[in-house]
Amino acid sequence: MRITRMLSIAVLLVFSLPHQLLAQNALPPEVAEHGYADMIVLNGKVVSMDDAGLNESPGNVYEAIATKKDRIIALGTSERLRTLAGPNTRIIDLEGQTLIPGIVETHVHLFGGGDLAAQVGLQTPDRGINIRVQAGRDIETTRLRIENAIKDAVTKVEPDDWIVVGLRANPQEGVDFNRLTDWIVSGGLESRERLDAVSPENPVLVRGGIRGYVDSLALEKANEFMPAYSDFIRQSMYSDSPETGLVGTQEMGVLTWEIWYRDKPISLIAEMFRRDLERAAAHGVTTFSSRVGHPTILDGFMFLNREKKLPIRFATLYEVHRNPNDPDDTRKFYGLTGNLTGLGNDYMWIHGVATERWDTSFPMACLGPDVAAPPQIKAREVCPQPGEMWWDTLQTALESGWRLAGIHGLGSHGVRLFIQLLETGMKNSGMTAEDIRNLRPTVEHATVIGKLPDVIAGLKKYGIIVSAGPPRLLRYPAYREDYGPAIDEFMLPIKTLLDQGVQVVGQNHTYRQIGYLWTVFMNRKVGDKVVGPDERLGRVTVLKMWTKWASNYVMKEDDLGSLEIGKLADFLVLDKDFFTIPESEIPNIVPQMTVVGGETRYLGTEFAGKLGMEPVGYQFPEGYSPWAKSPGR
Repeated sequence: MRITRMLSIAVLLVFSLPHQLLAQNALPPEVAEHGYADMIVLNGKVVSMDDAGLNESPGNVYEAIATKKDRIIALGTSERLRTLAGPNTRIIDLEGQTLIPGIVETHVHLFGGGDLAAQVGLQTPDRGINIRVQAGRDIETTRLRIENAIKDAVTKVEPDDWIVVGLRANPQEGVDFNRLTDWIVSGGLESRERLDAVSPENPVLVRGGIRGYVDSLALEKANEFMPAYSDFIRQSMYSDSPETGLVGTQEMGVLTWEIWYRDKPISLIAEMFRRDLERAAAHGVTTFSSRVGHPTILDGFMFLNREKKLPIRFATLYEVHRNPNDPDDTRKFYGLTGNLTGLGNDYMWIHGVATERWDTSFPMACLGPDVAAPPQIKAREVCPQPGEMWWDTLQTALESGWRLAGIHGLGSHGVRLFIQLLETGMKNSGMTAEDIRNLRPTVEHATVIGKLPDVIAGLKKYGIIVSAGPPRLLRYPAYREDYGPAIDEFMLPIKTLLDQGVQVVGQNHTYRQIGYLWTVFMNRKVGDKVVGPDERLGRVTVLKMWTKWASNYVMKEDDLGSLEIGKLADFLVLDKDFFTIPESEIPNIVPQMTVVGGETRYLGTEFAGKLGMEPVGYQFPEGYSPWAKSPGR
């Protein structure tokens, strides 16, 4: 009886304990749900970028962030988040440094090459010689340099070995990249016939940026591996390309990926990619989007994904229809594949069909009737039409349910024609405008997209996302020279587009210059000239283009782009406060640490030393400012 009474009193005492005493012994809700945090970052300026509005608000700002596995489980004060630490939690003290979401790069091609290919033992070409030639002051001088270099190369290789000429701009003699491209596109720089005369026993490729030339033996070898090569480039280039030898980006690229790398281990190619992605992580890039035009590239990234070796995330745009094939088969391709949009996992997923061959880069941007110019200038413009291979291919993809994204849309009329294609596809398939908006189509670069009311209305009506990069503004002098002052109103009017309700996100191409390039959108300076001063953007707006808004482009807005509980733990630590330092200092910001899915993918040597840890990932040479200058490749 006495024992029973004592038990009853004990029970009453337990249930009558003050609520506060019980709460002291309870686990924090995050620990109760997830277990102790894997990593807690304290004493920083943690900028969430969770405000999606068109304003200069970065959203909530915290002191600390906690992660478990690959997700964010808490944001708040350092004192509060310390309670989530267990015996194995890694604690990072920022000592006041700024932490922002990882950069979502919507258009950049991280496929290795150059020094990275050499590091892993890949050679382009596989048999032969790769030489560089600098352009001369005019076409004739440049042509002479090319042909003399080829003649010299012939003496150093065996018959049937490849000779690859890398043609470089020469600003010292007044020939920049844009003018060099103009010479090639216009067809007057070289020809298949001239190349045949200087190298009758060797296949030759002359690369000049986005265009180039091949000789007869190179064309013969390409057709040996891809019997439809000549027929394909004839329709791809809208010209008598096989006869002249003129080839485009993909037609040159296929020689590397599907001929020279044909028998190389895919693990070797994948390792080249991995090293390129490590460099990107060192610049704060945690997700990138790119179009994949060759099966070998897709195979390499799939290898990394299967082996769980992708350092950053890859939002993949399908473009294998650019691999030379029978043109009629190309037109039908996406009607036979099934709609793969959304296929993948958190590290690699397909989010649409892309094409570079629509409206393309200077000097081919399609301005059509919108800006007048001399006949020889207008003749270079590439303006697709129904019945052409690229138009028919994209229309088939759209009518088969694919998202059209990564479509080059540089000029106002090129974008207008893309809107026309969407409307044709709607009519044929029974889709509505809302269906198109849900697909989130995109156009790329927007260099001279302009502010014309009908184009802006179409962009808004169909929810077309514009992906724009500062490097395109730097091409202003070439456009101004050819089109005159009327072109000024057409140059990347980003603020106007945003103010009118168009979605605009950021891209760079040269991700290594991102700090400098951000300031281009802020100050609109090209040399000493301010191009479109009314189009200047605030720094927070610019950052939203590469974070919060960019996540919508890659169709991962619930997982990426901002620091919010439940989202993927992708962020970077900066050595300076992007939000408060003078604009002139922004190009010198250096990332200290990059985290992807809770895993440290980059930790700089200096910051690692402060933390008592070992450096992680690619390390830049001593004294190098990675955001201000691009390393040689």
